[in-house]
Amino acid sequence: MDYQQKQSPPFNESSDSKVSRKYIHDDLAFYVLSKLTIKSLKRFGCVRKSWYSLFDDSDFMALFRNHFISHHNSDDHHHTFLFIYLRDCADREYAELRLLDSRIKLNLPPPFLEDDRFLSILGKTSVNGIFCIGHRGNRNKVRYVLWNPATEEFVNIPPSPDEVMSKHPLLGVFHKFHGFGYDQLRDDFKVIQYVSFDTYGCVGYDLDSPPPQGIMYNSFFEIYSLRNNSWKILHIDDMSLSIVGNAFTGDELYTDGACHWLVKGRIHDTIALMSFDLSHEVFFTTPIDERSELDYGQLAVLNGSIAFIINHDNNNIFHISILGELGVKESWIKLFIYGPVPSIEWSLIGFGNKGYIFFKKKDDELAYVDLSTQIIEELGVNGEDCYCKIGIYKESLLSIRGSSN
Repeated sequence: MDYQQKQSPPFNESSDSKVSRKYIHDDLAFYVLSKLTIKSLKRFGCVRKSWYSLFDDSDFMALFRNHFISHHNSDDHHHTFLFIYLRDCADREYAELRLLDSRIKLNLPPPFLEDDRFLSILGKTSVNGIFCIGHRGNRNKVRYVLWNPATEEFVNIPPSPDEVMSKHPLLGVFHKFHGFGYDQLRDDFKVIQYVSFDTYGCVGYDLDSPPPQGIMYNSFFEIYSLRNNSWKILHIDDMSLSIVGNAFTGDELYTDGACHWLVKGRIHDTIALMSFDLSHEVFFTTPIDERSELDYGQLAVLNGSIAFIINHDNNNIFHISILGELGVKESWIKLFIYGPVPSIEWSLIGFGNKGYIFFKKKDDELAYVDLSTQIIEELGVNGEDCYCKIGIYKESLLSIRGSSN
């Protein structure tokens, strides 16, 4: 007789027990799901009804927030940088770049050793270990230098054609930085700026009159390619949205191959995230589901994700939403509500390593708050009458010019 036929099963398995063996307990499921990205978690919502409403479950959101904050780049190559523009006791102005976690002061590249006035670290992060430094000179001209502190390599970016062509003597040209990032398809660094024109209030000069030969009156975007070492004009089809930002206010940010800005519609003050794909050189928008004055909102990169922080009515209660997927309005998730904190001044300076939020207190001391503990710590730096920027710097020994070098 066949051996298998002689044996009795160790237990009688009913249909209910078969189902139970395939069932995942909610506690285990929540633990696993809390480690997913927002985009993946949204997609898992269609698997089970209880998973669809996870973002409304306070216990699950506590797990998700804890993992989101603790999941950060903590290796030795990631640093929080502080760029600060100061005035000393002799009323001299100068700039400093410090790594807060290692307490190292970085020397600025040679182009700025003798003249470090009106400098800014552009964007909210280094890109592949590279900083883009802007210098505002006479007549609002902006000079750009790409710099790798780890190798001390730097590249001066040439002026755009509109700066070197012959212009009417009464026509002023203004440049505003709007983005710096990396084209992953072409191994290329790119810089975006906005060019506008003004007559400096000269009497009798009409912008509606025919322009001098070779001069454009219409404002436009232009983009520089390091690989091609050249500038070219960009075209935006939808001008119903207004770019909000200035070369030295830090409203722009870069992450995952795209530059991003806050924009507002010309009608009803709608708020959106405008993004520019550096590889395909196209603009697209993601609506933001917030109703507030744009002056109380700002963008940041929090642990690799795009964050929108808003301070409703200047009440020092900070609402932090994280974007799960570009172009999808429903993928914004309000992850943190922090405050009120009467001692904090709006707006925030930026986010550093470990998700720390940096800000200036009303007594001008620079400080940060750890979102996981909500404890505020001072940096020992007084920020009175100075310009500050906080961001993430990741060391890299690669050449700025990459494979094109």
